[in-house]
Amino acid sequence: MKNRIYILLLLSVFTYQSCSDLEAEVFSEITPETFYQSDVQLAAAASSAYTPLYGYWGSFEEQDATTDQTTCPIRVNGGWNDGGLWPRLMRHEFIETDGLWNGEWNRYFGGVASCNRLIEIFSANIGDDAPIISELRALRAFYYFKLLDLFGNIPIETRFAEADPAPLQSSPAEVFAFIETELLESIPGLTEEKNIATYGKVNKWVAYTVLADLYINAERFGAEAHYSEAANAANEIINSGKYSLEPGYFKNFRVDNENSNENIFIIAYDKNKAQGLNIYSSSLHQSARPTFNLVGQPWGGFSIQEDFYKAFEENDKRRGMFIVGQQYTSAAGPTWTDTDGFAYANPKAEFELIDCTEDFNRALPEELAEKPIDCNIFITPEISLTTARGIAYYKEGARYGKYEIEMNSGNRNYSNDFAIYRFAHVLLMRAEGLWRSDVGNAEALNLVNQIRGRVGLDPLSVLTEDDLYWELKKELAMENHARPITIRFGHWEDSWFLKEANPGETHKRFYPIPQLQLQSNVNLKQNPGY
Repeated sequence: MKNRIYILLLLSVFTYQSCSDLEAEVFSEITPETFYQSDVQLAAAASSAYTPLYGYWGSFEEQDATTDQTTCPIRVNGGWNDGGLWPRLMRHEFIETDGLWNGEWNRYFGGVASCNRLIEIFSANIGDDAPIISELRALRAFYYFKLLDLFGNIPIETRFAEADPAPLQSSPAEVFAFIETELLESIPGLTEEKNIATYGKVNKWVAYTVLADLYINAERFGAEAHYSEAANAANEIINSGKYSLEPGYFKNFRVDNENSNENIFIIAYDKNKAQGLNIYSSSLHQSARPTFNLVGQPWGGFSIQEDFYKAFEENDKRRGMFIVGQQYTSAAGPTWTDTDGFAYANPKAEFELIDCTEDFNRALPEELAEKPIDCNIFITPEISLTTARGIAYYKEGARYGKYEIEMNSGNRNYSNDFAIYRFAHVLLMRAEGLWRSDVGNAEALNLVNQIRGRVGLDPLSVLTEDDLYWELKKELAMENHARPITIRFGHWEDSWFLKEANPGETHKRFYPIPQLQLQSNVNLKQNPGY
């Protein structure tokens, strides 16, 4: 049973009047002046600023599925074409009318607007120097960082009541400077506590982590390199002593992961009260319903690219994040452990999963002629695309298994808390910052070896850029960090599954400004190249 605090702010003013008494006595009245007094009241009111984060998991479509990690090929029944959306996304054919961009824009600017509103209310009632103001400014800086990462040229607006309805755009370098200032000015006023009251909220260490991430990506945004600053910001978190690596990698992704010593900034999902983590609906094979006794059938679209799966060494315990091979019913005991991730406890032949529905009943005769009918659900890392229509069977492509699936779940949402930032990420950002300042830095090598040692890998004797790249990609797989890492290390224009190399299209390191936003704000201009 997860121990959680859900704050529901219900403000109701009831007025009772009789027909003969038109000036009834008011015994109590809730106003901003009387409500925003205690820390509990402030936390309750501020909680609405975090609401946009519950859509954060959905960002994997833009942050992972456009890289060499995740893919979504068209399947045999024509599934996962959606008017060409997913093929376009994987080929980097980004179009301003695709709804994905507008969803991301609205999510994060909605968060900005909520922060602006609350900052104005709190400032008027309790002053500008209250800790809650620092918290909201840092949260707003995080929202702006996500917008900068995705779109580059965005407007900055810190007002609410008198906000400009058509704000001007700022350059990526200007937005970078704004975010840096907001974080640096907020950090002194933030709590250093790490407890149930700050769980899922911005504290000083969350702000330093966002700052480190901003600095490590500085050159992407047209700013000068800030690698030393990134390493120093990461060191603030390390030296705080508040966080540490969990001995078991997968403890950070279990259903009951709220006691992780590693997770720094989390989204406290709950399948009933705080929904949004429906990761397995889009990624599990359809037949997985009896495997985990799910209430609904998964959709079977997203999977892992073959080359990314095979980049993991055989003894890398992180391979437990993938679901591959023969699949079974729940009688085989699907389970997760902190150290090894997903496995079947009792994989007997009698429990093998047999299901012809998706791959064969909906395939064309010429496709069935290419492959003999085998209804065993055996998931292969390979995605052959050898069917008559050049599309993939549902059984092809390793499936997501990083986040523990709750057995017998009553709906499509899950209660794993999702870590936006983990301590392992902080260690790797410090390592990268140190290495980029000095490629022979001994501490950088040691930090990477700490990450490798936890998952059973031998230590490196020398740290190369390629080593750093792959440790970041593997360690943070399926955590919505793949795209910025791929861009930062110069691989965004490479070729990979379903995508040709596009070295002349560096403008696609930012996504297009959504068409709906261009139409609603005359001062917005489309990003160059689109």
